Amino acid sequence: MKNWIPFRFLLGLLLLMPGCTSTEKKEASENKIVDLAPDDFKSALASTPDAVLVDVRTPDEFSEGIIEGAINIDFKDPSFGEKINALDKSKPYFVYCLSGKRSGDAAKQMDSVGFKSIYLLKGGYKDWKNAGLETARP
Repeated sequence: MKNWIPFRFLLGLLLLMPGCTSTEKKEASENKIVDLAPDDFKSALASTPDAVLVDVRTPDEFSEGIIEGAINIDFKDPSFGEKINALDKSKPYFVYCLSGKRSGDAAKQMDSVGFKSIYLLKGGYKDWKNAGLETARP
């Protein structure tokens, strides 16, 4: 019988755990970073007033082709943090890189310093091109 009390205690704790995870899900759903497929990214960008399009690829990658209207802020540049900190954090930002990794890291950094709205291009510039969407030269 002595072992029965700890078992009940543990069972009670397990029953309480779903309540903890639902709180975590709620916090995650309030995240300011939104991943969008290329077509959705294009539509959201076109329909968002004051949107800023940021390409976080290297200058060499940027020179090979961009999404029209993008500004280049190289994520690999040591001054990346300073450059994004100088931007207006209240505007919506649409961020992309070549495949989605750097833009995801950049968005996390932007979120941590107070940017209000960040949209990521899923699959990056590669998926944008593969979807047949328009590109431009800087």
